[in-house]
Amino acid sequence: MRRLTALVAAAIAGLGAFPAAAAPEAEPAGTQVRVLTWNILHGGREYGPRNLPNLLDQVVAVRPDVFFTVETYGSGPDIERALTERAGKGAYTGVRVTDRPPGEDNLWLFTRFPVSHRYPAPHGGVVDDFNFGGARVRLPDGAELNLFTVWLPYSDPWNGYLVDDNAAAIRTGVPPRHSGADVQRAETEQQRHIDDIVRTQLPAMLGGNTDPVLMGGDFNTLAAHDWRPEHAACSGHLGMSYPLGATAAVTAAGFADTYRTAHPDVCAEPGSTWSPQPAERMITPQRIDFTFARGDVRVERSEVIDQRIPEHGPGVFYSDHAAVLTDLVVAHR
Repeated sequence: MRRLTALVAAAIAGLGAFPAAAAPEAEPAGTQVRVLTWNILHGGREYGPRNLPNLLDQVVAVRPDVFFTVETYGSGPDIERALTERAGKGAYTGVRVTDRPPGEDNLWLFTRFPVSHRYPAPHGGVVDDFNFGGARVRLPDGAELNLFTVWLPYSDPWNGYLVDDNAAAIRTGVPPRHSGADVQRAETEQQRHIDDIVRTQLPAMLGGNTDPVLMGGDFNTLAAHDWRPEHAACSGHLGMSYPLGATAAVTAAGFADTYRTAHPDVCAEPGSTWSPQPAERMITPQRIDFTFARGDVRVERSEVIDQRIPEHGPGVFYSDHAAVLTDLVVAHR
């Protein structure tokens, strides 16, 4: 039976401020796994020559056991080396999910756990290894854990911008221009891709394997749960709700949205990940980056990271996406 409970932690601003994983309970529940999910934007090189080194400082500061990266684009070896040399958890393995030359290698995952199996690229559907792929790792107790990185395509019009346009209209007393059907239609490509992943590619890759699954990445769509009618009264929602479906397809496949599990109050903890950049600051909360978990996994805490670490001084954040940091416990086998 799947077991997924949440111990809600106080919200902590800044990646460097996120605490170390909680000590094991008196009765050991399993293996603690810290997961970082982040679209690092053009390999972390978008904002000048110091940006990637600073980004690596921030990654090393939280010492993830698993790191899902999107827009890795040639920075995979740098990330693997920084974690191995500086995180203090031994050697890390970088798995290049998108098997293409540097500069085209979108998805990677990094882990300190031994890799026992690398999954072949998806085929026969709408997604390929630019969108989805992963590996299986062995935990210290001998249990295994499946890891998958995800990127769903951006589409124009994008539903996040349509929702924000409507919010701007409501603020000025003008009727919203975009209907619920418009917003739903703008999610068509993301829906097609995630349906292929959860209905076809993931089951084919697992081939009946029942070990827990973690799946993290940039979904390029808003959280369906957060925009249900019961959350329309949230201050940032301005009375709006929308019939979104992409992330709902993931939870319907048995996954838990780890951030929302740790923070069930949508109004109090919106968890926006788009965008920390001033030029992309939104009226509405835009949570588009996720870590999902399925199986005998407990969520201990999850936080959004969108501030520079203090040692780096003032400046823009390292990416146009916030990172999501999550502490989990995977039950002993």
